[in-house]
Amino acid sequence: MIKFSLRPAALLAAALAACFGAAPSQAGIRRVNAPLSGLWRNPYGTVDVRIDECGDKICGVVASATPDALADARDSGYPRLIGLELLQDYRADKPGHWVGTVLVPDLGRSFASHIELIDANHARISGCLWRQFLCKSQIWQRL
Repeated sequence: MIKFSLRPAALLAAALAACFGAAPSQAGIRRVNAPLSGLWRNPYGTVDVRIDECGDKICGVVASATPDALADARDSGYPRLIGLELLQDYRADKPGHWVGTVLVPDLGRSFASHIELIDANHARISGCLWRQFLCKSQIWQRL
């Protein structure tokens, strides 16, 4: 039942996973998005999302999901949850903060979103009705 919190918030959480120390790129330029790279789990433990750099932005793809989450996504018109890009086009707008779009499969739509790095192992992922207002948030944990 992947709801706007995958069981009301699990997918949003799935759509938002982040944190790790920035490392220099091969060209010796600081990688702005590196702190979010890694595998993250939503607060319900139903979805794991791999966040990585996609060009000069960040994206997050579902790496694993529980049978219930898979069934919920299927019932909402997403037959393949694994591999689905939930976090799309995130860019850093200030240190420890990224803005982009989160897909919430159970609602069948995308929302404006932002991710805030709380510490090296926790990130707050929010989906909003309008820019950074009227938001629903989840705390995701790095695996």
